[in-house]
Amino acid sequence: MFDKGSFTNLFYRHCVKGYERMSPEAQGCLTDSVQTTQGPNGFFCGRAGQEDLYYTFFGLLLMIVTGARIQRKKCDEKLQAIDFTTLDLVHACAWLRADIVLRWLGIPRFMRNDLTVSLLRSFDNENVKRLRRLSDLPKTAFPQQDKDSPYSQFLLSTLHTDFGKTLQKPNLADYRLSNGLYGNVRHHSEYGVNATAAALFLTPNDESVDALLSLQEQDGSFKAVASAPEGDLMSTATALFALKHCGKTPTIPVKPFLRECFRNNGFFAATPNDPVDDLEYTAYGLLAMGIIS
Repeated sequence: MFDKGSFTNLFYRHCVKGYERMSPEAQGCLTDSVQTTQGPNGFFCGRAGQEDLYYTFFGLLLMIVTGARIQRKKCDEKLQAIDFTTLDLVHACAWLRADIVLRWLGIPRFMRNDLTVSLLRSFDNENVKRLRRLSDLPKTAFPQQDKDSPYSQFLLSTLHTDFGKTLQKPNLADYRLSNGLYGNVRHHSEYGVNATAAALFLTPNDESVDALLSLQEQDGSFKAVASAPEGDLMSTATALFALKHCGKTPTIPVKPFLRECFRNNGFFAATPNDPVDDLEYTAYGLLAMGIIS
């Protein structure tokens, strides 16, 4: 499906491990919930209950992980109806990754092997053209309106690996703080856990790894920024993922925090007290479960 060495393939494989660690009952609830989250027009619904391109990629990812049954053709029709040139970087990434999944699903099961998928990708000239155009998007299409930020570079770099291609390593010096952590705003004093995790996937170094590891809260979570009131599941999962990528293991158990974010329908919420669960945080919940031992 995705290139073997890609970030998304690694993300997917950890989600599979997380799913396999769930009880059969929880697996069944999750599968049912994924199926019911697909809207009548084909896309999956986000936190607001409306069909959304961004959440559709997470829905498709969870569909593959759980084996949920969805209306593939309807989803594909809605995806192809979108004008790709109107999308910002975040949604362009979601579009391309959703397209990869849907193309893979369109291959007969007995042909879904690495060779077939590689051949399919090698003839995917249109998506390669789309991929190349992303670096030339206007400033307003990038997160924080900055093409060079850790998050923007992370999105571009990891998407290229999905297609078996690589980008030159970026220079993130302007986003690095004196303590080794990173922010997504140039020469800013506030770090971001997700910016730091993104930077570690692009340019790993021991000082930043240790600095990130030191941010773990007593409940096992990670806060997005120092001023956040509590840790959240996305920041926790991305921190765990980056630390594992760099060969580090958190010292505080994460399982209690994950249990608090888990809901009876098999989904995860952002924080223990968040009343709304969704597809994105469920993917991050499975990711975290697949990383911890």
